[in-house]
Amino acid sequence: MPTSHESTDVPAWPVYDLTVHDDGRVVASGPLISTSGHATRASAIEIVADAAARLGRAVRATATEPGGVIWPLIVAPDGEVSEVPVDRSQTTKLTRRQARRKARAAAAAERSAPRPGARPETETYAEPMAEVRNHLEEGRADRASTLATLLDEQATGVLGVSHPETLRIREVRARAAALAGDRIGGIQLYRDVAERWYYQREAEQAEAVANSAELLWRGITDVEEALSAGVAVIRMRGLVPGRAGEALAAVLAHRERLLDAQEKRAPERREHPVTVPPGPRVQRPAPIWERPAVNARRSG
Repeated sequence: MPTSHESTDVPAWPVYDLTVHDDGRVVASGPLISTSGHATRASAIEIVADAAARLGRAVRATATEPGGVIWPLIVAPDGEVSEVPVDRSQTTKLTRRQARRKARAAAAAERSAPRPGARPETETYAEPMAEVRNHLEEGRADRASTLATLLDEQATGVLGVSHPETLRIREVRARAAALAGDRIGGIQLYRDVAERWYYQREAEQAEAVANSAELLWRGITDVEEALSAGVAVIRMRGLVPGRAGEALAAVLAHRERLLDAQEKRAPERREHPVTVPPGPRVQRPAPIWERPAVNARRSG
């Protein structure tokens, strides 16, 4: 069982709800998971532990018994469950009527869980996004990228791929991916966000994100990597060309410089070719015109 200090080390977000029904079935719900019913408590905990593993840390959960007693828990990525130390005299206990209402609400949430094409009410992502930004500020780019990816997937399923909140999350995900070392992936994410803002006629947002993508692209010094990433940038600038097309002209000029640099490196590659050992000789049947002629009359 963790100490009070240890329990306070676990961030307040996310919190998962585990509602136990009279028949023993448990409904699990919360951020980054789909609301689902489970035959046993262990299987419900497993779902929460999987979410904890993806976040790379323990998470909080609240278990509500059929009688109304609420247990605050800590669930670790390996599935270990610990009770948060509380004063049992202060333990919240619902009336049976309140417990039944909570159970009905959980069942309704299970029935209305997000399905493909469905768009439930907007969820608030301010707190988890603050956690992502905190990871970035503290230099934990890999953890920020993982959490931002999960949030992007969650928001896409709940709100839709082009919802403004989803696009804001994806923009942060692009930055996190780039800082984690995936610059091409970051540029492609920026491009996706910029294009979706463009199609929503949000020119100012589209231009701001396009500038971020272009700035990241220009910072790539490896010629081959820059040329590969440039495909997404040029496509993006075809839609978001900047004032009087200046931004599009600038990225096209930068690509030409990259192509020139690639061409100058070509003689070096020819002078130091990569030697590929010959493979095994394959005996192939001779084409019909290479086969010896047969004197049909003689052979008969």
